Amino acid sequence: MASWLVIGAGRCGLQLARAMAAAGLDLAAIVAHSERSRRRVRRLLPGTPVAASGRPLPPSSHCLVAVPDAELAAVAAELAGSLAPGTRVALHTSGLHPGAILTPLRGRARALGSFHPLLSFPTAGGAAVATAGAVAGIEGDPPALGAARALARALGMTPVQLTAAGKPRYHAAAVMAANLTHALVVEAREELLAIGLARPVVGAALAALVSSALGAALAAHGWEKLTGPLPRGDVASVEAHLAALPAATAAAYRAVAALAVGRLRDAAALDETTAARLFVALTEPYRYASVGLDDGS
Repeated sequence: MASWLVIGAGRCGLQLARAMAAAGLDLAAIVAHSERSRRRVRRLLPGTPVAASGRPLPPSSHCLVAVPDAELAAVAAELAGSLAPGTRVALHTSGLHPGAILTPLRGRARALGSFHPLLSFPTAGGAAVATAGAVAGIEGDPPALGAARALARALGMTPVQLTAAGKPRYHAAAVMAANLTHALVVEAREELLAIGLARPVVGAALAALVSSALGAALAAHGWEKLTGPLPRGDVASVEAHLAALPAATAAAYRAVAALAVGRLRDAAALDETTAARLFVALTEPYRYASVGLDDGS
């Protein structure tokens, strides 16, 4: 049976460790950088060994490095002096980087790879994130791929093999679908609160709206289920929105809307003339008079 050493007790690392423990996998130890993190691990996974970073680590057959992307290369270099020799596989959880970023571990681990859960981990110590039914993007040396597949299946996930070259585009798509959607929903909430709606009302309203829009997007083959002023070619509404929004929020609206207009045009859902008028509204100063406002000129 594989034994797993989990490096990192942040959102991703601790949530995955909790899922691994729940699935009955053998956790050799969880390595946490701070005493606060170590206390959290002991509280959530009592009985699981906890280790401090920068010290010799307990032996294990497999290692899972779950640290932020920007820290991954430095952590790999540090682990080269503390990971027990004879580790069969070392994986990391980055959706962006290939397994080769763990190259400093070649003398300690026989195979390198990556295991990226396509999930959102909003907290480390809050409610456990369900892994069953999710996809895990995997990549790396053949033995590492085998270990990553086995880990995914143990957690109820579907492993999908990636190439090293394809990972940046894969990760960008994941960020657009999850992180940027999160940002847009939060911005929308702030706009509704700004006009006086109560927070509970806003929460319920957005839950229904976003859920229905997400369902339509996932069911669509392309852009045929998009609703709102863009597929209608409603330039006046777009101008009114841009006039009403704060500058930073309007910039986000412009960028996403321009992307949608281009895709609608390419799919022949908008004719060239209507698309051009929408592009003008989105990319050039609009006429406040067209939305009933006075620009002072």
